[in-house]
Amino acid sequence: MNKLPQLKNKKITVMGLGLNRGGLGVTRFLAQSGARVLVTDLKTENELQNTLGELRDWDIQYILGKHRIEDFIERDMIIQNPAVPHNSKYLQIARANGVPIETDLSLFLKICPSKKLIAVGGTKGKSTVTNLIYHIFHQAQKDIVHAGNIGISVFDVLPDIKSETLVLLEISSWQLEGLRHIQFKPHIAVLTNILPDHLDRYNDFNDYARSEKLIYKYQNQSDYLITNLDNAATKKIKRESSSDIFWFSTKKIASQGSYLDQDKLIFQWKNKHVEFCKIDDAQIPGLHNVENILAAANVCFICSLPLVCISNGIKSFPGVPNRLEKIRTLNGIHFYNDTCATTPDAVIAAIQSFSDEALILILGGKDKKLNYDSLCQTIKRKKNIAYLILMQHPAYNASDMIFKKLKKFNLQEKIIICPTMSEAVQTAYLKAVPGTSILLSPAATSFGMFRNEFDRGSSFLQAVKELP
Repeated sequence: MNKLPQLKNKKITVMGLGLNRGGLGVTRFLAQSGARVLVTDLKTENELQNTLGELRDWDIQYILGKHRIEDFIERDMIIQNPAVPHNSKYLQIARANGVPIETDLSLFLKICPSKKLIAVGGTKGKSTVTNLIYHIFHQAQKDIVHAGNIGISVFDVLPDIKSETLVLLEISSWQLEGLRHIQFKPHIAVLTNILPDHLDRYNDFNDYARSEKLIYKYQNQSDYLITNLDNAATKKIKRESSSDIFWFSTKKIASQGSYLDQDKLIFQWKNKHVEFCKIDDAQIPGLHNVENILAAANVCFICSLPLVCISNGIKSFPGVPNRLEKIRTLNGIHFYNDTCATTPDAVIAAIQSFSDEALILILGGKDKKLNYDSLCQTIKRKKNIAYLILMQHPAYNASDMIFKKLKKFNLQEKIIICPTMSEAVQTAYLKAVPGTSILLSPAATSFGMFRNEFDRGSSFLQAVKELP
């Protein structure tokens, strides 16, 4: 076991409490450990009320709605929330004053009693892959925990971890940046793909890609990297990685890894050639989810899980909330929540998961400096898209960009502008006929109208629930 850092009576600033439990978990852990915790967040007390309510039993100081320079000087440690940019002037002040900066994940990894780490990263698919891996291992009654970017704090699962426990982590590019100083080295890394995303935070695509590639940077030949043979950015990784690489592909035969052969899913390694599933066996739709299944299966085979456990786990996996999640059928009209589709590529994958049935798409939000040309071209080619409902809000510049591009394709007659989620859902329902699928798949972030994509998804669920 790693030695627990001495935290009692240490002055620690948590920068960014946030809304998705990461800040909550580390703050509670520090308070339980006897640290003198100060939480600072640009959000107000009202915005953070749910999170603050879970910390009311602890003696914690709060500076909300602003940051103060003095809270980053003469402190024993700063905990940086993943959403806080590394070039923040307050973090620069802390560095100039010799104050060590950790993230919740880097602190966790320093004290985690297990070295059996599986890390899942990439632009899209990582939540589905992480949850599928956990589902299969859990069904097989293996000792495993999962946490990280899936809305579960690593400190919530810390008490369940023993030296032999498998620790499965979903990790974002922002979190990977916060692990540079500890040279993060998972025994098994999964990199699902690298697609344009977060270009409002990074200098360019190459800068973003470098952050995603940190998941395997410190691996060696005794470690495994599972990545995508069909993705332009990841298929070149063999030249720059010393890891033992296992591929997955829906288009090619993987000499080492898993691939799709007609309707069969195959794993191949040395003398092993195993059919472990068929496309129709899986509950989750879409070719992108076949990729996710192939990636997860590689982990299972590397860890020597029995074939029956792998197959049964895939067949029984219901999918992940907020990701192409079917939530209701009303009068023959189907509703799907894909609120986590925050990039054009994710929406293209969602659209292509539906065949010939009529489709009404709800989309729009705040732009991340992404290109919407391919999405609009896909919408034009997909003849069964009946209506496009664009969310309207002063901060929703992506909605404006999509609207202008769709007009160039002469699709303005299909476009409906709605100012609220409730109105968008009601309008879609009124326009739908039996057999239509109504899909929330925004292609942008939610900030401005909603707290985050999960809040947006909850709003969609509530609006669908309220339909007569």
